[in-house]
Amino acid sequence: MSSYESFGRMNQKGRTRAALMAAATQIVRRGEIPTVVQVADAALISKSTAYRYFPSQEALIAEALLDVANRSDLDAVYAAARTPGSAAARLDAVVRADHALVIKHEAAFRATIRAMLAAASDPAVAPRRPGNRLRYLADALEPLHARLGAARLKRLVTALAMCVGVESIIVTKDICGLSPAESEAVKRWAAAALLHAALDEVTPPGDGSSAKCK
Repeated sequence: MSSYESFGRMNQKGRTRAALMAAATQIVRRGEIPTVVQVADAALISKSTAYRYFPSQEALIAEALLDVANRSDLDAVYAAARTPGSAAARLDAVVRADHALVIKHEAAFRATIRAMLAAASDPAVAPRRPGNRLRYLADALEPLHARLGAARLKRLVTALAMCVGVESIIVTKDICGLSPAESEAVKRWAAAALLHAALDEVTPPGDGSSAKCK
């Protein structure tokens, strides 16, 4: 096959995928949970073709969510993680940016959670969701890589993952009854506390440098 023909096929695949994603996005924006069949019908694409791109509802939902939480919003979180300054400042900026993203697209995030919980008959094999939070938290803490080491840094990122994303909203708003502003404040405090705790483990007694969090 010539390169020209290959390019043409890639463009066609891209258009097909874009049509499926556009249909899925519209459904998710309404706060509904799309199925692969529903999306195929809306995009005027055969069901068999749709399943080649999205073999499960979970895969479709995960990508549709990223489309709903549009790229500019997600890019803002990554930009916050890479701003100049201390790790503490970068982490705080990430928690705030993530909170703004989730609150803005809360209905879509909640729809995704519902779909994934309903689809998984066995929690042990529930599909993993996109790991954006792990990447931007790791980016924010990059200045501490040498100081904490790979194992401690991974543990810290894992712990901090509980302070961001829609799950943190479900806990602070639904269970604790906090307002969005109160929720953000608690999450920022918790993230800072986890960071200080991690730094205290590698700070010699009497040094006091953990407060700088550089």
